[in-house]
Amino acid sequence: MPADADPEPAPARRRRPATRKGRPTLTRELIAEAALEIAGDEGFPAVTMRRLAEELGVTVRALYRYVDERQEVVDLAAALFLSRWEVPPLDPGRWQEGLRTYLEHQRALYRRHPRALLVSLDERVSPAGVHPNRLRNPEALLGLLRGAGLGARDAMYVHSDLATRMFAFTLLVDHPADRGTAGDPDATGALPHGWTAAHPGLDLPHLTEAARLPAPTPDELFEELVRSVLADITARLERASEPG
Repeated sequence: MPADADPEPAPARRRRPATRKGRPTLTRELIAEAALEIAGDEGFPAVTMRRLAEELGVTVRALYRYVDERQEVVDLAAALFLSRWEVPPLDPGRWQEGLRTYLEHQRALYRRHPRALLVSLDERVSPAGVHPNRLRNPEALLGLLRGAGLGARDAMYVHSDLATRMFAFTLLVDHPADRGTAGDPDATGALPHGWTAAHPGLDLPHLTEAARLPAPTPDELFEELVRSVLADITARLERASEPG
């Protein structure tokens, strides 16, 4: 049992009613939901059995009637996160539109649970926590890119590049904006005030010029990301069609 759990033996798991007197009772689904909410806001290290019990208004002992250990909670939360990643069918004949749709769905999911993206750094998810969407959706993206005419190597490069871009965009652009810190001049922007005040002797003409420009919105930055990706794929397709 993890160190943060109550020092008592875990009783055997048994089935519990879905409701009691018309009110929902504890379920594995509720545990997964609470864990994902905590992880999405604060990261998976904040997900402890004691914290979960507090959030759900139950005892740690009650949690162990539904899960055997914290690892099972991590797996449930990771699977729930990925279960919400739904992408419609992608048509290679309309690959630009399909790619935009793919990225928009991905952005919406990541924006809902931003710090859960760091699960691969904070935890080791068991195979049970790998929802089929984690395989199905990248397969669909690669199929879209291959169907559009990219070779296997180029398609895999674009896939990896997109993963990096979307992770960074969520954590560095959408997440600060959604929690209300994007407009803080001491924390964000091309030239945060607190940084320059700490180094008054630095000559920063280019950053100063950039700081005077209107700050782009997250949606404008996302549109620029999509345009950049589409341009990269188009250039790869053109190179692939050149003789020799």
